[in-house]
Amino acid sequence: MMNTLLGMRDGRMLEVQEYGDGAGHPAFFFHGLIGSHHQAAYVAEPARRERLRIIAPNRPGVGRSEFAVRTSPRDAVSDVEDVATALGVDEFSLIGISGGAPYALAALGHFSRRVRTVTLVSGMGPMHLRGALQGMDYRRRCFLEAGSRYPRLARRAFQTASDRFRADPERFLARLLTTWSLPDQVLFQRREVFELFLRDLHQVFSEGNGPEGLAQELVIYRNPGFALAALPRDPRITLWHGLSDTIVPPSMAWRMARALPNCEAHFVPGGHFMAIDAADQIIARLKQLLVGM
Repeated sequence: MMNTLLGMRDGRMLEVQEYGDGAGHPAFFFHGLIGSHHQAAYVAEPARRERLRIIAPNRPGVGRSEFAVRTSPRDAVSDVEDVATALGVDEFSLIGISGGAPYALAALGHFSRRVRTVTLVSGMGPMHLRGALQGMDYRRRCFLEAGSRYPRLARRAFQTASDRFRADPERFLARLLTTWSLPDQVLFQRREVFELFLRDLHQVFSEGNGPEGLAQELVIYRNPGFALAALPRDPRITLWHGLSDTIVPPSMAWRMARALPNCEAHFVPGGHFMAIDAADQIIARLKQLLVGM
């Protein structure tokens, strides 16, 4: 694995971690809302076997990536371009997990001719899609809807979360787990999974500018700045979603699958973090699409 800081065109530094096979086909990995590049570790081993080079930047305000104001996922396109140039990457694939899905789709809209495949995992889509939030945990839905309208409220809530995490990281995560689906709770009984997500939370709340960045993300989910149906018909978009997900409900994935052009949807057993156990399937399908082109 290679970790580096790259300079962006506006003078910011962006932290980028690579996983998988450094000589393989490059795939940009966009991490989730309360997350970091560590989430790419879910797919690191199958990516190595399938000769995929996973390029996972930390979004601004996470880890060592310097904070930047953003109003749309499209604002991240220049970062993708700068990273691709710095690493000598021409054609690439895109992987967006959870809250990283809007960023993967924004990159598709901009780089369509350079994109080989797009994979969305437990992906968050536009909140305005009719019925997309049905099945979401009620407390999470209320917070999402209020926080996306009132960023100051969201910043205060995330600051409280940050304070609690710093005071006792393991207790914070243990309490957070109780709000997730049963399959996710069972999955996080595995110590290696629990510790991986702890590293995510440290990058957001201990090393990064968590409250500011997270509040900004909620606004983006309300208005991503592009229409799903207007995205390019090529390449194929592959969507994976857990049937028991209560963080981003299957109804969101279903609405996205119907709106996106050339989309192939896979609904599988598991919750929001089903990618940990389904990584082999997800990466194998990505490679099949690459080989078939």
